[in-house]
Amino acid sequence: MARVSAALFVVGVAHAAGSRVHMSQHRMRVRGGARALMSETPLPPPPMPAPPPAPVPVKLPPVSEGANAAGLKTITLTHANGDSATLYTFGGCVTSYTHAGVETLKVRPDAKMDGSKPISGGIPHCFPQFGPGAIQQHGFARNLEWEVRSTDAGAEPSVCLRLADSPKTRDMWPYPFEAIYTVTLASDRLKTSLEVKNTGAEPFTFTAALHSYFDISAVANLKIEGNFKGSQYIDKTAKPPAELTAASDTITISKETDSVYKGVSGELKLVDSGKGTQLAIECKQGWRDTVIWNPYGDQGMGYDSFVCAEAALAAFPFTLQPNVVWTGLMDLVSTKL
Repeated sequence: MARVSAALFVVGVAHAAGSRVHMSQHRMRVRGGARALMSETPLPPPPMPAPPPAPVPVKLPPVSEGANAAGLKTITLTHANGDSATLYTFGGCVTSYTHAGVETLKVRPDAKMDGSKPISGGIPHCFPQFGPGAIQQHGFARNLEWEVRSTDAGAEPSVCLRLADSPKTRDMWPYPFEAIYTVTLASDRLKTSLEVKNTGAEPFTFTAALHSYFDISAVANLKIEGNFKGSQYIDKTAKPPAELTAASDTITISKETDSVYKGVSGELKLVDSGKGTQLAIECKQGWRDTVIWNPYGDQGMGYDSFVCAEAALAAFPFTLQPNVVWTGLMDLVSTKL
Protein backbone atom coordinates (compact mmCIF):
# COMPACT_ATOMS: atom_id res chain seq x y z
CA MET A 1 0.00 0.00 0.00
CA ALA A 2 2.86 2.39 0.79
CA ARG A 3 4.46 1.53 -2.55
CA VAL A 4 1.24 2.34 -4.40
CA SER A 5 0.89 5.74 -2.66
CA ALA A 6 4.49 6.58 -3.47
CA ALA A 7 3.94 5.67 -7.10
CA LEU A 8 0.82 7.80 -7.28
CA PHE A 9 2.73 10.66 -5.69
CA VAL A 10 5.51 10.40 -8.30
CA VAL A 11 2.97 10.29 -11.16
CA GLY A 12 1.18 13.35 -9.74
CA VAL A 13 4.41 15.28 -9.42
CA ALA A 14 5.40 14.37 -12.98
CA HIS A 15 1.95 15.36 -14.31
CA ALA A 16 2.09 18.70 -12.52
CA ALA A 17 5.58 19.34 -13.82
CA GLY A 18 4.46 18.45 -17.36
CA SER A 19 1.49 20.79 -17.08
CA ARG A 20 3.77 23.61 -15.96
CA VAL A 21 6.12 22.97 -18.91
CA HIS A 22 3.17 22.84 -21.34
CA MET A 23 1.73 26.08 -20.01
CA SER A 24 5.11 27.77 -20.12
CA GLN A 25 5.59 26.70 -23.75
CA HIS A 26 2.05 27.92 -24.59
CA ARG A 27 2.78 31.29 -23.01
CA MET A 28 6.02 31.59 -24.99
CA ARG A 29 4.19 30.77 -28.21
CA VAL A 30 1.53 33.41 -27.47
CA ARG A 31 4.12 36.03 -26.58
CA GLY A 32 6.19 35.18 -29.64
CA GLY A 33 3.12 35.36 -31.85
CA ALA A 34 2.15 38.74 -30.40
CA ARG A 35 5.68 40.01 -31.00
CA ALA A 36 5.50 38.76 -34.60
CA LEU A 37 2.06 40.35 -35.08
CA MET A 38 3.26 43.65 -33.66
CA SER A 39 6.36 43.65 -35.88
CA GLU A 40 4.25 43.07 -39.02
CA THR A 41 1.72 45.89 -38.33
CA PRO A 42 2.74 49.07 -40.31
CA LEU A 43 3.28 52.27 -38.38
CA PRO A 44 0.72 55.03 -39.00
CA PRO A 45 1.93 57.75 -41.43
CA PRO A 46 3.29 60.95 -39.95
CA PRO A 47 0.86 63.87 -39.88
CA MET A 48 0.75 66.00 -43.07
CA PRO A 49 2.50 69.36 -42.79
CA ALA A 50 0.25 72.39 -42.82
CA PRO A 51 -0.07 73.96 -46.32
CA PRO A 52 1.90 77.17 -46.84
CA PRO A 53 -0.14 80.35 -46.61
CA ALA A 54 -1.60 81.55 -49.92
CA PRO A 55 0.47 84.32 -51.51
CA VAL A 56 -0.98 87.76 -51.07
CA PRO A 57 -1.79 89.15 -54.55
CA VAL A 58 0.24 92.21 -55.45
CA LYS A 59 -2.05 95.12 -56.18
CA LEU A 60 -0.48 97.30 -58.85
CA PRO A 61 -1.11 101.02 -58.92
CA PRO A 62 -3.41 102.34 -61.68
CA VAL A 63 -0.51 104.22 -63.28
CA SER A 64 3.14 103.24 -62.89
CA GLU A 65 6.33 104.30 -64.62
CA GLY A 66 9.26 102.09 -65.50
CA ALA A 67 11.90 101.41 -68.12
CA ASN A 68 13.02 98.50 -70.26
CA ALA A 69 16.52 97.00 -70.28
CA ALA A 70 17.71 99.66 -72.74
CA GLY A 71 16.38 102.49 -70.57
CA LEU A 72 13.35 103.40 -72.68
CA LYS A 73 10.63 104.86 -70.47
CA THR A 74 7.37 102.93 -70.05
CA ILE A 75 4.02 103.73 -68.50
CA THR A 76 1.72 100.90 -67.41
CA LEU A 77 -1.98 101.32 -66.79
CA THR A 78 -3.66 98.72 -64.55
CA HIS A 79 -7.42 98.45 -64.14
CA ALA A 80 -9.05 97.21 -60.93
CA ASN A 81 -10.26 94.13 -62.87
CA GLY A 82 -6.67 93.08 -63.66
CA ASP A 83 -6.50 94.32 -67.25
CA SER A 84 -3.39 96.28 -68.21
CA ALA A 85 -1.79 98.32 -70.97
CA THR A 86 1.85 99.34 -71.43
CA LEU A 87 3.04 102.31 -73.47
CA TYR A 88 6.48 103.59 -74.44
CA THR A 89 7.07 107.33 -74.53
CA PHE A 90 9.50 106.63 -77.39
CA GLY A 91 7.25 106.78 -80.42
CA GLY A 92 4.17 107.10 -78.18
CA CYS A 93 3.73 103.38 -78.80
CA VAL A 94 1.34 101.11 -76.91
CA THR A 95 3.00 97.68 -76.88
CA SER A 96 0.64 95.61 -74.72
CA TYR A 97 -3.05 95.42 -73.92
CA THR A 98 -4.27 92.42 -71.94
CA HIS A 99 -7.94 91.80 -71.31
CA ALA A 100 -9.14 88.88 -69.13
CA GLY A 101 -5.57 87.56 -69.19
CA VAL A 102 -5.34 87.48 -73.00
CA GLU A 103 -2.79 89.61 -74.89
CA THR A 104 -4.26 91.62 -77.75
CA LEU A 105 -1.19 93.27 -79.29
CA LYS A 106 2.01 91.83 -80.75
CA VAL A 107 5.61 93.05 -80.85
CA ARG A 108 7.55 91.46 -83.70
CA PRO A 109 10.46 89.16 -82.78
CA ASP A 110 12.81 91.34 -84.85
CA ALA A 111 11.74 94.59 -83.16
CA LYS A 112 14.45 96.93 -81.88
CA MET A 113 13.60 98.00 -78.33
CA ASP A 114 16.60 100.28 -77.75
CA GLY A 115 15.48 103.43 -79.55
CA SER A 116 17.68 102.80 -82.59
CA LYS A 117 14.61 102.21 -84.78
CA PRO A 118 10.86 102.65 -84.42
CA ILE A 119 9.22 99.88 -82.39
CA SER A 120 7.89 97.22 -84.79
CA GLY A 121 4.83 96.14 -82.89
CA GLY A 122 2.00 97.30 -80.71
CA ILE A 123 0.36 100.48 -82.02
CA PRO A 124 3.00 102.68 -83.73
CA HIS A 125 2.08 106.09 -85.14
CA CYS A 126 2.33 106.95 -88.81
CA PHE A 127 2.40 110.78 -88.98
CA PRO A 128 2.56 113.13 -90.84
CA GLN A 129 2.99 110.66 -93.67
CA PHE A 130 1.67 107.15 -94.20
CA GLY A 131 3.95 104.90 -96.25
CA PRO A 132 6.75 106.17 -98.50
CA GLY A 133 6.83 109.76 -99.71
CA ALA A 134 8.68 113.05 -99.44
CA ILE A 135 9.99 112.28 -95.93
CA GLN A 136 11.00 109.08 -94.17
CA GLN A 137 8.76 106.00 -94.33
CA HIS A 138 5.64 106.49 -92.19
CA GLY A 139 6.82 109.90 -90.98
CA PHE A 140 8.69 110.82 -87.82
CA ALA A 141 6.18 110.49 -84.95
CA ARG A 142 7.03 106.84 -84.33
CA ASN A 143 10.72 107.46 -83.64
CA LEU A 144 10.62 110.60 -81.50
CA GLU A 145 10.21 110.93 -77.75
CA TRP A 146 6.72 112.02 -76.71
CA GLU A 147 6.22 114.18 -73.62
CA VAL A 148 4.01 112.92 -70.80
CA ARG A 149 1.42 115.65 -70.50
CA SER A 150 -0.68 114.08 -67.73
CA THR A 151 -1.85 110.84 -66.15
CA ASP A 152 -5.10 109.89 -64.41
CA ALA A 153 -5.18 107.18 -61.75
CA GLY A 154 -8.98 107.08 -61.50
CA ALA A 155 -11.42 104.26 -62.21
CA GLU A 156 -10.35 104.33 -65.88
CA PRO A 157 -6.57 104.90 -65.75
CA SER A 158 -5.17 106.99 -68.60
CA VAL A 159 -2.07 108.70 -69.90
CA CYS A 160 -1.87 111.72 -72.19
CA LEU A 161 1.19 112.29 -74.39
CA ARG A 162 2.22 115.31 -76.46
CA LEU A 163 4.40 115.73 -79.53
CA ALA A 164 5.04 119.14 -81.09
CA ASP A 165 7.17 120.53 -83.89
CA SER A 166 10.84 121.12 -83.23
CA PRO A 167 13.87 122.08 -85.29
CA LYS A 168 14.33 118.38 -86.06
CA THR A 169 10.78 117.91 -87.36
CA ARG A 170 10.82 121.20 -89.29
CA ASP A 171 13.98 120.06 -91.09
CA MET A 172 11.87 117.21 -92.50
CA TRP A 173 8.41 118.80 -92.62
CA PRO A 174 8.22 122.61 -92.29
CA TYR A 175 4.93 122.98 -90.41
CA PRO A 176 4.08 123.87 -86.80
CA PHE A 177 1.77 121.32 -85.16
CA GLU A 178 0.76 119.76 -81.88
CA ALA A 179 -0.31 116.11 -81.48
CA ILE A 180 -2.09 114.95 -78.31
CA TYR A 181 -2.46 111.21 -77.79
CA THR A 182 -4.61 109.86 -74.96
CA VAL A 183 -4.81 106.18 -74.01
CA THR A 184 -7.51 105.11 -71.56
CA LEU A 185 -7.99 101.67 -69.99
CA ALA A 186 -11.69 100.99 -69.38
CA SER A 187 -13.13 97.82 -67.87
CA ASP A 188 -14.02 96.34 -71.27
CA ARG A 189 -11.83 98.16 -73.79
CA LEU A 190 -8.73 100.18 -74.61
CA LYS A 191 -9.60 103.65 -75.88
CA THR A 192 -7.27 105.78 -78.00
CA SER A 193 -7.66 109.40 -79.07
CA LEU A 194 -5.26 111.25 -81.38
CA GLU A 195 -5.70 114.99 -81.85
CA VAL A 196 -3.63 116.91 -84.40
CA LYS A 197 -3.71 120.70 -84.31
CA ASN A 198 -2.32 123.09 -86.89
CA THR A 199 -0.55 125.67 -84.73
CA GLY A 200 0.83 127.60 -87.71
CA ALA A 201 -0.52 130.32 -89.96
CA GLU A 202 -0.83 128.26 -93.13
CA PRO A 203 -2.85 125.10 -93.91
CA PHE A 204 -0.99 121.82 -94.28
CA THR A 205 -1.86 118.35 -95.55
CA PHE A 206 -1.01 115.06 -93.88
CA THR A 207 -1.74 111.35 -93.88
CA ALA A 208 -1.69 109.13 -90.81
CA ALA A 209 -2.44 105.72 -89.35
CA LEU A 210 -2.28 103.64 -86.20
CA HIS A 211 -0.10 100.84 -87.59
CA SER A 212 -1.58 98.30 -85.14
CA TYR A 213 -0.06 94.81 -84.79
CA PHE A 214 -2.58 92.34 -83.38
CA ASP A 215 -1.65 89.05 -81.74
CA ILE A 216 -3.11 85.96 -83.47
CA SER A 217 -2.75 82.19 -83.06
CA ALA A 218 -1.96 81.68 -86.78
CA VAL A 219 -3.01 83.34 -90.05
CA ALA A 220 -4.85 80.14 -91.02
CA ASN A 221 -7.13 80.60 -87.98
CA LEU A 222 -7.98 84.24 -88.73
CA LYS A 223 -10.93 85.92 -90.44
CA ILE A 224 -11.14 89.69 -90.77
CA GLU A 225 -14.74 90.89 -91.02
CA GLY A 226 -15.95 94.36 -91.98
CA ASN A 227 -17.84 96.35 -94.59
CA PHE A 228 -15.31 95.52 -97.31
CA LYS A 229 -17.57 94.17 -100.06
CA GLY A 230 -17.83 96.52 -103.02
CA SER A 231 -15.16 98.89 -101.68
CA GLN A 232 -12.20 100.00 -103.76
CA TYR A 233 -8.78 99.02 -102.48
CA ILE A 234 -5.18 99.43 -103.56
CA ASP A 235 -3.18 96.20 -103.70
CA LYS A 236 0.32 97.50 -103.00
CA THR A 237 1.90 94.06 -103.55
CA ALA A 238 1.08 94.25 -107.27
CA LYS A 239 3.70 95.67 -109.64
CA PRO A 240 2.62 98.37 -110.23
CA PRO A 241 0.05 98.75 -107.41
CA ALA A 242 -3.43 97.87 -108.65
CA GLU A 243 -6.84 99.27 -107.72
CA LEU A 244 -9.37 96.48 -107.23
CA THR A 245 -12.89 95.92 -105.90
CA ALA A 246 -13.40 93.82 -102.79
CA ALA A 247 -15.64 90.81 -103.47
CA SER A 248 -16.44 89.88 -99.86
CA ASP A 249 -16.91 91.30 -96.39
CA THR A 250 -14.45 88.67 -95.06
CA ILE A 251 -10.70 88.75 -95.64
CA THR A 252 -8.35 85.81 -95.05
CA ILE A 253 -4.55 85.81 -95.30
CA SER A 254 -2.95 83.26 -97.63
CA LYS A 255 -0.24 85.39 -99.29
CA GLU A 256 1.71 88.58 -98.74
CA THR A 257 -0.90 91.26 -98.13
CA ASP A 258 -0.66 95.06 -98.23
CA SER A 259 -4.03 96.61 -99.06
CA VAL A 260 -5.52 100.06 -98.48
CA TYR A 261 -9.33 99.94 -98.36
CA LYS A 262 -10.74 103.36 -99.24
CA GLY A 263 -13.60 104.58 -97.12
CA VAL A 264 -13.78 101.38 -95.03
CA SER A 265 -14.04 102.31 -91.39
CA GLY A 266 -16.51 101.80 -88.55
CA GLU A 267 -16.03 98.39 -86.94
CA LEU A 268 -13.75 95.55 -87.99
CA LYS A 269 -13.65 92.16 -86.29
CA LEU A 270 -10.65 89.86 -86.03
CA VAL A 271 -12.14 86.41 -85.44
CA ASP A 272 -9.47 83.97 -84.24
CA SER A 273 -10.65 80.37 -83.92
CA GLY A 274 -7.29 79.31 -82.43
CA LYS A 275 -7.37 81.83 -79.58
CA GLY A 276 -11.13 81.59 -79.25
CA THR A 277 -11.43 85.39 -79.30
CA GLN A 278 -13.01 88.15 -81.32
CA LEU A 279 -11.36 91.56 -81.37
CA ALA A 280 -13.50 94.50 -82.43
CA ILE A 281 -11.58 97.49 -83.82
CA GLU A 282 -14.00 100.37 -83.48
CA CYS A 283 -13.07 103.48 -85.46
CA LYS A 284 -15.48 106.12 -84.21
CA GLN A 285 -14.13 109.32 -85.71
CA GLY A 286 -11.50 110.63 -88.11
CA TRP A 287 -10.06 107.34 -89.32
CA ARG A 288 -11.77 106.85 -92.68
CA ASP A 289 -9.69 104.08 -94.30
CA THR A 290 -8.44 100.62 -93.33
CA VAL A 291 -5.06 99.05 -94.11
CA ILE A 292 -4.50 95.27 -93.92
CA TRP A 293 -0.86 94.14 -93.90
CA ASN A 294 0.91 90.85 -93.34
CA PRO A 295 4.40 89.85 -94.60
CA TYR A 296 3.23 86.30 -95.36
CA GLY A 297 6.12 83.79 -95.35
CA ASP A 298 8.61 86.06 -93.56
CA GLN A 299 9.67 83.98 -90.57
CA GLY A 300 12.06 86.65 -89.29
CA MET A 301 9.18 89.08 -88.85
CA GLY A 302 7.03 86.37 -87.27
CA TYR A 303 4.34 86.67 -89.95
CA ASP A 304 2.27 83.79 -88.53
CA SER A 305 1.79 85.48 -85.15
CA PHE A 306 0.26 88.84 -86.12
CA VAL A 307 -1.80 90.81 -88.57
CA CYS A 308 -1.86 94.57 -89.00
CA ALA A 309 -5.37 96.00 -89.28
CA GLU A 310 -4.78 99.73 -89.30
CA ALA A 311 -7.08 102.63 -88.59
CA ALA A 312 -5.91 105.01 -91.29
CA LEU A 313 -6.22 108.33 -93.04
CA ALA A 314 -4.23 107.09 -95.99
CA ALA A 315 -6.04 106.99 -99.32
CA PHE A 316 -6.09 110.77 -99.71
CA PRO A 317 -4.25 113.54 -97.81
CA PHE A 318 -6.25 115.56 -95.30
CA THR A 319 -5.98 119.37 -95.30
CA LEU A 320 -5.90 120.96 -91.86
CA GLN A 321 -6.52 124.69 -91.55
CA PRO A 322 -4.73 126.92 -89.02
CA ASN A 323 -5.95 126.53 -85.40
CA VAL A 324 -8.16 123.60 -86.39
CA VAL A 325 -7.98 120.19 -84.68
CA TRP A 326 -8.42 116.83 -86.41
CA THR A 327 -9.42 113.95 -84.11
CA GLY A 328 -9.12 110.20 -84.63
CA LEU A 329 -10.80 107.82 -82.17
CA MET A 330 -10.19 104.06 -82.05
CA ASP A 331 -11.28 101.53 -79.40
CA LEU A 332 -10.24 97.89 -79.01
CA VAL A 333 -12.77 95.46 -77.53
CA SER A 334 -11.78 91.81 -76.98
CA THR A 335 -14.40 89.12 -76.27
CA LYS A 336 -14.48 85.32 -76.20
CA LEU A 337 -16.09 83.41 -79.05
